[in-house]
Amino acid sequence: MKKISLFSGKALAASFTMALLILLSINAVLSGEQSPKPIPDNVLKILDNSCGKCHNQGGSGAALANLNLTKWDNYDAVKQGKKAEAICRTITTGKMPPKSFIKKNPQAIVSEEQRAIICNWSKQ
Repeated sequence: MKKISLFSGKALAASFTMALLILLSINAVLSGEQSPKPIPDNVLKILDNSCGKCHNQGGSGAALANLNLTKWDNYDAVKQGKKAEAICRTITTGKMPPKSFIKKNPQAIVSEEQRAIICNWSKQ
């Protein structure tokens, strides 16, 4: 008489794989993990105008080392969240854009309305 096992090689491997996928999914949900998100168009327009000359491809090395908007989509969701909060904080405190940049580029001044748009986005 031939024994039939519920946990033969293929069945065991499939069960293990399924259990692992379920555990990883539960962990992602419980840890609040999110997928990276592109910057919304209304926010991107403000950032391009006020930050893009330094924080996009071709900008200064120091500025790009701190924030590279060109590489935004390569950041994971956690890094995007931290960078978005930092953007809100630095424009709210008036540290960015720098006064020397504003002198040469007065159109780069971030208005109160634009600050609100950026800070609301950073909280999402």
